[in-house]
Amino acid sequence: MALKNIIGQERALGMLRGCITKNRLAHAYLFTGDAGIGKRLTAVNFAKALNCRERVMSYELGVKREKQNSELRTPDSELIIDCCDECPSCIKIDKAIHPDVFFIAPEGDGGQITIKIIRELEEHLSYKSFEGRWKVAVIDIAENLNQSAANAFLKTLEEPPAHSLLILISSRPELIPDTIRSRCQTVRFSPLPLEKMTELLKQETQDTNHKLRSLLSAGRLGDALSEDMIGRRDDSLDMLKSLRGNIEGASWADRDSMEEWFEWAQLWLRDIAVFKAADNTGLLINYDKEAEIKNISQHADLREILALSDKLNDIKDRLRFNLNKELTFYHTSILLKESLGYSL
Repeated sequence: MALKNIIGQERALGMLRGCITKNRLAHAYLFTGDAGIGKRLTAVNFAKALNCRERVMSYELGVKREKQNSELRTPDSELIIDCCDECPSCIKIDKAIHPDVFFIAPEGDGGQITIKIIRELEEHLSYKSFEGRWKVAVIDIAENLNQSAANAFLKTLEEPPAHSLLILISSRPELIPDTIRSRCQTVRFSPLPLEKMTELLKQETQDTNHKLRSLLSAGRLGDALSEDMIGRRDDSLDMLKSLRGNIEGASWADRDSMEEWFEWAQLWLRDIAVFKAADNTGLLINYDKEAEIKNISQHADLREILALSDKLNDIKDRLRFNLNKELTFYHTSILLKESLGYSL
């Protein structure tokens, strides 16, 4: 895959291509937007475009050279910057084995990016490039930098090694220290409109639930293409029912499943509140679960539903502090029973 294959992020891609074309690359970028929207995919292909040997040759020779792939040109024959997706550099970056491109993500039970990881990155960046023009570090879920790691990383941002480029990826940039955010050029990624998402799903999948997937994904193409998305949605409703009833022996499997459930819970509460306020199934996102939503809404007050949404969102924010899973489960169950009633 190349930059031209990324769908629905023309503004972000145009900005990044312009930086390459004008040779005005920032030393650090912050890719922001919802999870599953294409930030990491863009970061990978941006790194490929920076280090692609075919891309470099075509760009340096300019429009005098005829390109075999006409898709790399606009109608007025201006060269569009992209990777070839076939050279050894592109292949290595795709496989995460390129010696000059580093991928960092939270590790361990706490899900943090630690100072040890940042120190290792600093050492790698201090060396000359082995085979690429740029050393690139892609830091995923950058809001999970712990305090020590953030302090160490700030020094790298203030004194970046020559020909190095840092890409921070975050769906919650407000959790990243201001001192780091202010030193990065922000690139914003946007959800796809419902109509465009539905049309793309018709082209890309055999699933007939195009509209439902579009609504559930909220414009996040990566989520919409996930084969088990509807199944995971259904599991979240089963868990919500369990939390309102007898919770003996039930719980989330791990931290990731906890975080995902709290995201789905907001969607269920949205539909319950909408049905309670308007009694209109046409406004539901989970329209195929009308009966369950109607049943739950009958046992709740609208103000309590909205208050519950705020409380669950607060818990979700605190999950990054490694809350006890069992205590969180029991506390959430009590909140649901108080606001939505007990379910047999």
